[in-house]
Amino acid sequence: MLLPRVITALLGIPIILLAVYYGSGLFLVLLFIILLYMLKEFVHMSNTAGYEISWVLVFITGFVVFFSVIFEPLQFNKYALYLTSINITLIFFLFFLIEIIKQKPLGAIGRISVGFGVPFLLSWSMAHLYLLRDIRTYGMKLTYILFLTIWITDNAAYIFGTLFGKRKLASVVSPKKTVVGLIASIIFGLLGFIFLCRIFRVDNILGYNNIIFIGILLPILSTISDLAESLIKRDCGFKDSDNLLIGHGGMMDRFDSFIFTTPVFYYFVQVLLRK
Repeated sequence: MLLPRVITALLGIPIILLAVYYGSGLFLVLLFIILLYMLKEFVHMSNTAGYEISWVLVFITGFVVFFSVIFEPLQFNKYALYLTSINITLIFFLFFLIEIIKQKPLGAIGRISVGFGVPFLLSWSMAHLYLLRDIRTYGMKLTYILFLTIWITDNAAYIFGTLFGKRKLASVVSPKKTVVGLIASIIFGLLGFIFLCRIFRVDNILGYNNIIFIGILLPILSTISDLAESLIKRDCGFKDSDNLLIGHGGMMDRFDSFIFTTPVFYYFVQVLLRK
């Protein structure tokens, strides 16, 4: 499976790098397309598993959360600061209203929880990728650093885990994840992060101690994010979220490492920049 993975990466990576470089509308459109595919995959897996969630509500949740998070910092009027909170409240209202109208109490809590929870998480993550790129002066550099660090950690975990991994990290959730893979991802992720911060000349704004901390934290968060997506797939009885990307599975499989890494990295950077 290594050759198909390489071919897919060679086709996909330039698109992502170009979108990050130009930023603005192009990057926004790319992220939104990725999100739509992720939501589609999630609906298919969930309903195959018998959750019976509404694809309309899932896409509404994804759309509203994604754009609320992106537009809120713009503060185009005095209510914009509360945009995300207001919209989340309205989404919950809509979920419960529809369940009340359906008059089918059995399984209602499960449908509401599943239909909102994962779409919210996926949209939240993708929106923060845009916010990271939108940081003035340093956004493009920081986004490149995040993408490249995650690619380094993923490949280090895959290669060393495949070659030397025996002890499983979470065998029931993800049979291929190994302790050796995690250790390799932390070592190479840290070294890669330090190198990238130096190359992109952001080491002076982040600080050496913070770079070490983030360089260790990102591979750990990346692994947990990957396991979180695996948990969703295992619950639904799927090995891959889709077969869209040859050698990589679906969009959820390809971008699962960003689920927790992106928001944490974004807020960490914002705190450091505001010091």
